[in-house]
Amino acid sequence: MLLLVGIGMKYEDLTLQAIQAIESADLVIVDTYTSIHGDIDRVIELIGRKEVRLAKRSDLEGVGIERIVEEAARRNVAILVPGDPLIATTHEAIRVEAAKRGVKVKVVNGLTVVALAFSRSGLHFYKLGRTVTLTYDPSSVDYVLRVIQDNTSRGLHTLILLDLRTEESRAMTVQEAVSMLLEADKQGLLAERVGVGLARLGFSDEYMVADLVPNLGGYKYPGPPHSLIVTGDLHFMEVESLRYNCGLPEKLYERLVKRL
Repeated sequence: MLLLVGIGMKYEDLTLQAIQAIESADLVIVDTYTSIHGDIDRVIELIGRKEVRLAKRSDLEGVGIERIVEEAARRNVAILVPGDPLIATTHEAIRVEAAKRGVKVKVVNGLTVVALAFSRSGLHFYKLGRTVTLTYDPSSVDYVLRVIQDNTSRGLHTLILLDLRTEESRAMTVQEAVSMLLEADKQGLLAERVGVGLARLGFSDEYMVADLVPNLGGYKYPGPPHSLIVTGDLHFMEVESLRYNCGLPEKLYERLVKRL
């Protein structure tokens, strides 16, 4: 069997189902590149004496997928993924390959930043438009702006996941993301748009701040992972939530309330 196991943001996020899946595995593969996990050493301690492999991107893509599925045909293989194993990751290719070869697959979902970003900030999840990732590749910036424009034209919020390159010890910050977006935003799409800067959601030092997007780069954030929300049309309760949950500046709050 192949087990795709979400382990959340930190050790305390492990579900009973995730622990049971780990205990049932003969081989445990730990994804070390998809996202940052706060307590990966503690998770590995939980695994105990089982065979453990720390996987880089190349281990879970291309020919790496074939090797994993071949092993899962012979014994129980668990892939541990920070957050959720199939939300904003590339691991769907592994599940599909296993299904093609008749290998049973079990998915154990985990707490993910996609859910946390909205439950923590108070923005309405049903108004989430297309989610997008901003990478260090300059060509991604224009695409992200097009997605924001499309979402906001329909009144929807845009969740922007920021590039993580753990093998290079690089993690994009809100400050970097805002700088890249503003430099490319020739039409002023973001000038008066409210955004939310998010850092280390689910961790003890999580930080959220709401302000106009151009101002978000001026705040001091804890370390990565970071993400960013560009809001669409705001409901009165969303404005209230941003005020009390995310420190929306009072003058901006008053402006937004007048528009409603």
